[in-house]
Amino acid sequence: MADALIGRELKGRYRLIDERGRGNFGTVYLARDLVTNYVYAAKIMRVDHTNDQELVERFKREAFILYHLHDKHIARVTDYGNEGQLYYIILHHIDGQSLKYLMQQTEQFELPRALDYIHQAAEGLDAAYKRGVVHRDIKPQNMLVTNKGILKLADFGLSRSRDMFTITNSEKFMGTAYYAAPEQIMSSHAVDTRADLYALSVVLFEMLAGHPPYSGGSALDVILMHTNTPVPSLCQLRPELPQQFDGFIQKTLAKDPEARFQSPLEYIAALEQLQQIVRGGEKTVRQTQARLVLLEGGQTFLLQGATLLVGRDDPRREVHPDIVLDDESKTVGRVHACLSYQQGQWSVEDRNSRNKTRLNGDILQPFEPVPLKDGDRLRFGRIEARFEVQ
Repeated sequence: MADALIGRELKGRYRLIDERGRGNFGTVYLARDLVTNYVYAAKIMRVDHTNDQELVERFKREAFILYHLHDKHIARVTDYGNEGQLYYIILHHIDGQSLKYLMQQTEQFELPRALDYIHQAAEGLDAAYKRGVVHRDIKPQNMLVTNKGILKLADFGLSRSRDMFTITNSEKFMGTAYYAAPEQIMSSHAVDTRADLYALSVVLFEMLAGHPPYSGGSALDVILMHTNTPVPSLCQLRPELPQQFDGFIQKTLAKDPEARFQSPLEYIAALEQLQQIVRGGEKTVRQTQARLVLLEGGQTFLLQGATLLVGRDDPRREVHPDIVLDDESKTVGRVHACLSYQQGQWSVEDRNSRNKTRLNGDILQPFEPVPLKDGDRLRFGRIEARFEVQ
């Protein structure tokens, strides 16, 4: 199958040039875009599965959901479709490894590194949450880490959106036993973002302890542990960890979803407190919460971090801004502007962009930061946005 597809062109544009990996339902290839010369990843469904309508619908759903999710921490789809029985998804090529691979190389992660990966993953889940998407299969195999340390959530094959119909009518379990929340075991259809956050905390536990909180025996044994067995103490396994980690793990792995954090933002806030403690500061200084809202379409970017680059994604040149603006006319530069946070104040700075950055209609001088206030209007090329303080 793989040899037969090497050299094939999809849509008359994407030429398959090498095989990168195989799974139960499909194969991933490197594909060269004959128009731009970019290299992408092409996920192709196994032809022998295309007679299964449920699997075909799941593959099409994954493509549609990812195509409409634009976030730095989610694998990016640029195209999808089918040619007869050949169903394909074209994704940005990620130069790196799965978190599972990294975990196999490291028995127990250093605390800052583990928290950083989980924080990035939670930001990806927040972007999905805002679009009404539940992943339902968060696990290390579906978390990819680039060679620059950027984590991206992948494989949304079991995901669902609040705006989409239910593919199956049965209550069969969907997910992976080691990472499944109790409510997902009971009814995969009914789960929400809290199940994804539960799975994320299982991954954190595994990175720090060297094994998941529940393991051993059959998949059924593990499932029963998730529903009935008390949450193990992480601090007993890693005595050097601050005691606050046990409180975080106990809350995020609570059997009752109502007892957990109710949204990714709540989860992220608690994570940041842990990160502050790890850095040696019990007194958490919270960054002013702000966001950038695109006026056309309403896409929202939560502003977190000291420096955020705004621009247009360019995989060929390995340019991946923190805030990626889709602009087919390319009036947005690859690195168009910078949003920065210092001493309680957000500022915007043009990065010598060809089509300028405007603040409330005024053109900004390159490399001169200008303070922002709630409600300010920004324009990057032709893309307009509003700065909001939450």
